[in-house]
Order: sequence, then C-alpha cells, then structure tokens
Amino acid sequence: MRKTKLMKSGNGLQCVDIDECVSGIHSCHTKARCSNTPGNYNCVCLDGYFGDGFQCQDINECQTKNGGCHANATCTNKDGGRDCKCKGGFNGDGFQCTDIDECANHGICHWNATCTNNPGSYVCTCNAGFKGNGNYLCLDIDECSETPGVCSTSFGYKGCKNLPGSYQCTCSPGYQGNGQTCVDIDECAANICSVYAVCVNLPGSYQCTCFEGLTGNGLTYVDECATGRCSPFASCTNFPGSFTCECRVGYRGNGITCEDLDECSMAQQCHSNAVCTNLVGTFNCSCQPGYSGDGLTQCTDVNECLVDNGGCRNKATCVNSKGSFTCLCPPGFDLRGGLPGCQQLVPPSSSVPTQPRLLLLPLLGRFPRQWHGVPGRGRVSPVGAGLLPRVLRLLQHIRFLHMRMLGRLPGRRGSLCGRG
Repeated sequence: MRKTKLMKSGNGLQCVDIDECVSGIHSCHTKARCSNTPGNYNCVCLDGYFGDGFQCQDINECQTKNGGCHANATCTNKDGGRDCKCKGGFNGDGFQCTDIDECANHGICHWNATCTNNPGSYVCTCNAGFKGNGNYLCLDIDECSETPGVCSTSFGYKGCKNLPGSYQCTCSPGYQGNGQTCVDIDECAANICSVYAVCVNLPGSYQCTCFEGLTGNGLTYVDECATGRCSPFASCTNFPGSFTCECRVGYRGNGITCEDLDECSMAQQCHSNAVCTNLVGTFNCSCQPGYSGDGLTQCTDVNECLVDNGGCRNKATCVNSKGSFTCLCPPGFDLRGGLPGCQQLVPPSSSVPTQPRLLLLPLLGRFPRQWHGVPGRGRVSPVGAGLLPRVLRLLQHIRFLHMRMLGRLPGRRGSLCGRG
C-alpha cells in the first residue's frame, strides 16, 4: 500500500517540486521504499514485508509451503526473508536435500547388531541371540538359563549348551540332533570298522567283528610287514591275518633271518677267463689281466701288440698270445736284463759258435709282467725287484748251456725271446 501527501514550494507565481525522498521529510516506514512524484511521494513496503508503506510488518514465508524449502529441510523466518537448511541425516542446500546412508559407516552400530538405514536416520538392532540398544551394547542371551526346557529331555536331549548368540541342544554319545530331536548315528555308514570286519549298528553305539580266522578289535587292520617282522634283507608280503617273508636275491634263509649267499662258491658264475669276487647280496666278475669284457659272459683277449708294438724295442717283434704277448728277437740278438729291447748276442768264448743260435727263455713268461720292467706295463714290484736279478743270472747260465747244445744240433739256429 502507499499514501500520498502534496508537497510544493515557491512564491506562488512559480512552484518547484520538493523531492521528499531525498530530503528525508517523507513519512515512509524504515522497511518501505520511498518513490518521489511531482508534488508528492509514494511509500511501498520492501519484499518480505506487508503494510501501507507507512507501517510495514515482516511476512513469515515459512508459513506458506515451508517457505519454498525442501520437504526434508527446515525453514527459518528472518526479517524480510527466510533460511532453508537440510534436516539431520540429509545433505544439500536446503532446496535440494539427499538422504545420508549412515549404515555405510563401518562400526556405527555394535558388532553384534544390524544397521537399518531410514530417511534421515538409521536404527541399530541387536542380532538374534543378543540383547541391548544395538548402538554400543549387545549382550549374549543365555537361552539355556533364560528359557528353561528349551532342550527338553522329552525330545531325547541330554542337555543345553549356550553359544554366542545361540545355543545347542546336546545329545548322548552315539546320537545327533536334527533340530527337533536326537537320532541314532549310524557309525557303520562311515566305514568305521576294518575292511576285514563286519560292522553292526546299535542304538547309540556299534560293534565290529573280525572275519572268521582273524582276531583283533575289528577297528584296525594289522599290517605285520609294517612292524618289521621280516629280515631287512627279505621281502614281506602281508595277507589278511598272516604274512610271508622271502629272502632277496643274493641271500638265503627263511625270510625271518637272511644271510649273504656266496655265489662264487657255487657253480661257475663268471666267464672262464674272469675272477669272481663275492659281495654282500651279490657278486662281481672281472676279466683277468690280458682280457677285457664284462667278466660275466665275455672276456676277450687284449692284443697288446696293437699299441706301441707291445712295448718291444730295438728290432724286437711283438707276438700276441692268449692273455699275454711275446717279444721275438731276430737271429743274432737276445733279450738281456729283462729289457724289452733286443741286444746283439756276444758269445762268451771262442768255443761258442758265432752263427745265429735259437735262444729260448721259457721261464721268463712265468713271472708277472710287472717284473719284466717293460715300459708301459707298470713298475717293478718290491718282491720282483729283489728276485729278478737272481732269476736273470739263472737264465743267463741256462742260455750258455743251451747255446752249446744247439751248436751240436745243426739246422736249428736262430734267437727266440719270449715274454708272458
């Protein structure tokens, strides 16, 4: 509303309008707006107020449609206006408000409670079997003491066992609960007895009976082989109610006790040119010197002459033989001092013919090769080192006598040197 008052100034011949709004001589309310007009002014209440301009009162916008605020917001009136603010449990500017899901915050309720979100709020409720406010307290309910008869003996129950948030009705041994009563457990269905026993289910129990011919509790099967009844050198075979022991190959005995079998003392196990060596539980065949092979089925002669002429030197010819070899000197030469080389023959006296003679050393081949001192055949053994000089002197003497004998037998001339 507005109200007008005439206001002019001048001498009557000329009048000038007075701007009451500027000069401050108007009568508008402090919550009104003054508008000057020729010879007058108007007063209009500001937005949020009502009145004639000279008297203005505040308008309470919250009384009409919550002041334009959201339904989940609170409208607060103030001079010339209002404020909108979302209620607790909501987010927004007051004109738009969205529910806050408090249950999304872990631990907002007790750990034995369930959180239920509501528009602008939430509720904590203790889980079944617990009691309390749900927010910070949820105590276990002892159903066994607070609910007498919850596990009644009329259903076959033996007693009640309280659990966190729950309880359990206990049954007698051999029975189990199905939620309503106690029923017998069929232990035989779980194959509790031995495979060599018959299982009979009984009320609350069971019975295992061993097969005919077997003894025991019927629960476990005795494996005699696992108890070490046989010799460590025997093979054990377990049978229902019994067992057998059999000595392994290379041993003899009844299986309970087994001793080593000396295969070398039995029929020929190795090749004829091999040596048999008995071992614990077995034997070994090795070819004799001068032979090669597995010793069991094969021992082949080694041709020593193929390698470095058998070690024969200085015009000597190597002649292979079974398990050995011979160094043969040409006429006029001889093996001296056990060396593998031929040395020119010098007659000891003028009575000895100078033409070539056949020289035979049969005894030299009877000694081991390492006594001969032939390069590549090993060193002279300590025993041979002392015996060899005397043997050589004996052979030297025999050679002189033999040469005289050959001088009386014309047509048999030459020099033969043998080893091995």
